[in-house]
Amino acid sequence: MNRRFGCWLDLPSPHVAEIVAQTGFDWVLIDLEHGPIGVETASLMLMALKSTPARGIVRIPELTEGWMKRALDMGAHGVMVPNIADAAQAEQAAQWFHYGPRGHRGEAQSVIRAADWGRNAAGYSGGVELIIQIEHKIALSQAAEIAAIDGVHMLFLGPSDFAAASGLAKDAPEVLDAARHVAQAANAQGKRSGSVLFPGGTVETLHSAGVTDISITSDVATLVQSLDATLATVKG
Repeated sequence: MNRRFGCWLDLPSPHVAEIVAQTGFDWVLIDLEHGPIGVETASLMLMALKSTPARGIVRIPELTEGWMKRALDMGAHGVMVPNIADAAQAEQAAQWFHYGPRGHRGEAQSVIRAADWGRNAAGYSGGVELIIQIEHKIALSQAAEIAAIDGVHMLFLGPSDFAAASGLAKDAPEVLDAARHVAQAANAQGKRSGSVLFPGGTVETLHSAGVTDISITSDVATLVQSLDATLATVKG
């Protein structure tokens, strides 16, 4: 399975989204769970990605039918659902993600951006990835069941929240073990797996663990690190 690299977007800016996507990332994630990005801005950020090869993934704030529909209808290439507790919640996400008969997604192809504002209503079927974020021990223990759910396309470890919920330091070896477990469960079903970087989870160790999708930086982190380094250089 091909490896893909992504970048997290927390700044509410279509211009930043376009600059990041033009860099050559395989995907960028527009984060509505944390930070100030709202629905209207997220839609404009997805528009800014249209002329780039990057896939636009939207992380919704929580698992609700309304948030799922909004992310899908605005034309996201993928929807990440955080804090999935267990396989039952993952199945609920799949129900709201997919049109009938698989699921119960509301149909509005005549008016949504995802269907080119109705111009592609007949041919639009979604074609996007449902990404389930594993951030707790129970969800990790049910990773195989979650990966087996029809219509789930990727399992994505949240290492910081997993470590905190498990009472572990971020550099504990158990966090990398969790990434390995997620990757193995996903791979057994022919599906993708992902993670952000963390102390024990470098690009090399995550790839060795079988993880296919890695977020290697964020817009905020890149800006802060570059500005700090630039100013320190001239002051030094």
